[in-house]
Order: sequence, then C-alpha cells, then structure tokens
Amino acid sequence: MIKENELKNEELEKLDLNVSDDTLGVITNIQLFSTSDGPGIRTTVFLKGCIMNCKWCHNPEGISQYPEILPNVSNCTGCGKCADACPAGAISFIEERRPHIDKNLCIMCESCVDACEFNAMTLWGAFARAGDVLDSVEKDEMFYARSGGGLTVSGGEPTKRFAFTLALLKGAKERGMDTALDTCGYVSWQKLDALLEWTDIVLYDIKHMNPEAHKDFTGRDNALCLENAKKIAEKGIPMRIRVPVIPGRTDTVKALKETAEFVKKLDETGKIIGVDLLPYHPYAGAKYRVFGYDYPFPDAEEFTDEDVMSFIEQFTERGLDVTVGG
Repeated sequence: MIKENELKNEELEKLDLNVSDDTLGVITNIQLFSTSDGPGIRTTVFLKGCIMNCKWCHNPEGISQYPEILPNVSNCTGCGKCADACPAGAISFIEERRPHIDKNLCIMCESCVDACEFNAMTLWGAFARAGDVLDSVEKDEMFYARSGGGLTVSGGEPTKRFAFTLALLKGAKERGMDTALDTCGYVSWQKLDALLEWTDIVLYDIKHMNPEAHKDFTGRDNALCLENAKKIAEKGIPMRIRVPVIPGRTDTVKALKETAEFVKKLDETGKIIGVDLLPYHPYAGAKYRVFGYDYPFPDAEEFTDEDVMSFIEQFTERGLDVTVGG
C-alpha cells in the first residue's frame, strides 16, 4: 500500500499541460548515435536531477537538479588559482591537489572555471529550451528514419522535470519522431500517464523487488514504481525492462528470480519487448574519484561470464528476451 505523500497529493491537483518550445529544463548531455537507449539509432537527451539516490549510480553528475561545478581531480595541479578566484570563498584543498567545493557557499559564478588553465573545474548542466534541444535532435532525422530510431529522454530521472520532459516528448511526436522515455517510475500516475500519451516505448528500471532493500539502496520505497509498471503494461505501451545487477545488492538468485517473475506477469498483461540486464562494472569508480567522491564498491569487483550467464537464465527460463548492457 502506497503511503499518502506528495506524489499522491499531486493527483488531487490539475496538471498544467501547457508546454511549448520555450519550456525550460536542465540537461547534462545530448548523446548522438546511441544504440542502447531504445530501438534503432537514437539521440538520448540526459536531463539533470534524480528523485532517487542509488548507491551504485554511474552518473553522479546527474543527481542534483541544478547546474553545478564539479572538480576534475585528475587534472588538478594544486595551483590554487580557482580558490583565489572564488569570490564566495567556497573552494578549499582538503588534500594536496584535491579541491573541495562547499556547495552551501558556491554562487555558481563560474569564476573558478574561467581561472583554471587545466580544465580541472567543470560545469555540469545547462539550462535549455525544449525547442532548441529538439532542433538539435531533429538534425539526425534521416538516421532515425532508416533505423527505426528517434529521441530518448533519460536522466537523472526525467519525470523529476515533468514539464520539460513533456515538452520534449510532445514536441518530438509533433515533428514526426519516435519517442522513448527512460524512467524508474517514481512519479504520480497522473504525471506519468500524461507523458505516456507522447511516448512510443518505455525503458523501465526495476532495481529491486524487496521494498526494504530498495529503500536502503535507492532512498525510496518501490511500491509506486511497481504499481506504475503494472499500469503501463495494462495500457499496452511497449516496455523494455532494465535491471541493474549489483554485487551484494541485486545479484542473488532470489532477487533476480523475483524480478523475472514480476516481469513475466507484466509480459502476460502487456508488451514486454525485452529485458536489459545492466551488470555492475568498476569503471564508475574512476568518475567518482575525478569528482573527489568516495565510491562504495571496490575496483576489482566485476562479474565473470559465468555469473552473467546465470543472471540471464533467470529471465530466459521464463521466455523473456534478454540483452546484456542495454
């Protein structure tokens, strides 16, 4: 049973669906020629901001919903010019060649970015108009037409920026493009249903079936996510299910079996066109170290081919089509 919260309260209010090319959002990247974010060749627009805080997140720069400056520790020489240039006194060096930015003090003036000669200060996230983003995406329209691809809106978590995501999906459909929404489903059904009106395929994350484990690993309960997955299936919208396989978190036979059984039930109701298993790899640790963050998984911890085959079998035994890595 979903507890009464801000997501449920949204359903008592009428949504403002009046979006346009001028609707603003914050993006971190527009990735061209993507082949792992839906069918065909696609352009994936990554929005900034996430409702969850997964311990294994491979894109920490996408968690905060606003632009932010993150240090590239590997490029830093420790010269201190960034700290000297900062008018708010937000930058200090906690260790040699390891700048720390106090986000409570940072005023996002970008003085440190301009002062650094070695690209050790990087601005992540930029405000953008939906129309400008769609103009950029539309330039590769011939590749979409030939391959069956289109626009994928990803994150972060795109439903966190509902209006901007709606403007992108609606605008893309009006321009004749195929659309995909990559989401964890932690959003009110009212909002999700409005987005689905302009969505051809959903890439749906199912992180863990156990509510307590899900909350421990992501900071959120999974009841709403699972309920929304069922509703999408009932609407008959095609879905690809994405399952992160994380050492000591989701890689047990019990966890994967429960997920596979849930997906099989969705398939019996709706249109599950495949499952993407996303095995943990240690490369994200390098990104965390670049930003000066601690990463909770050891670099050496990586699945063997035998491990991956055992994961795949949990789904293929139930008649589900599986890919590894998206």
